[in-house]
Amino acid sequence: MITNHAILHIPHSSKVIPDDSQFLLTSAQLTAELDKLTDHYTDILFNCAGANRIVFPVSRLVVDPERFLEDPMESVGMGVVYTRTAEGEPLRAISETERLTLIDSYYHPHHASLTSMVDSCLGQHDQCLIIDCHSFPEQPLAYETDLNRPDICIGTDMFHTTPELISNLSETFTKLGYVVAIDSPFSGTIVPLKHYHKDNRVSSVMIEVNRGLYSDPSSFAQLQSDLSDTIEQMVLSTFSV
Repeated sequence: MITNHAILHIPHSSKVIPDDSQFLLTSAQLTAELDKLTDHYTDILFNCAGANRIVFPVSRLVVDPERFLEDPMESVGMGVVYTRTAEGEPLRAISETERLTLIDSYYHPHHASLTSMVDSCLGQHDQCLIIDCHSFPEQPLAYETDLNRPDICIGTDMFHTTPELISNLSETFTKLGYVVAIDSPFSGTIVPLKHYHKDNRVSSVMIEVNRGLYSDPSSFAQLQSDLSDTIEQMVLSTFSV
């Protein structure tokens, strides 16, 4: 099946907060923060038959697998282990030992699994496409600097996302009636460090969906179908098999 050349990476859909996570928020405040920062239902929305899937098991409030271990977002308290809320308020006070324990418990195993999946795909097909699956709120959050709100944001990497991949994906979404932006309001796409800017057999692209597109349950199934069809077409146009 052609779609098994692809890996759906779903990092921010979980609302799971382990009991040992120490937050400075009340229960109501934590619920509100989860609502802001969770990519709601992306584990269901991105559901392309045959594609490999990897879903991060806990909330990004615990550990964010999309960050580098030394990440620019540390400046606003939203690096790999968040210490600030989306509004810039204190989220938790955490020691370096506790921080490293969380990274060892969640971040490293997730990235090891992703790397293994990519290696397996390369071993089988000598090529691999990672689709980084996200959603974003209709209204910008306080920490965001790009206030653009398209229907679909396509995130790219100069090494791992070809112009043809960007063009094909953008044209397909546009033909379906969606307003598309490239690297706005979010940019980049995940690639395991083992392959990052080293192995051009690994392609990667991020698809960010405006949550307003599926705030009405009646629109969910159509968007899910459009995403599945678009991903299948993208894989077919990216790889010759």
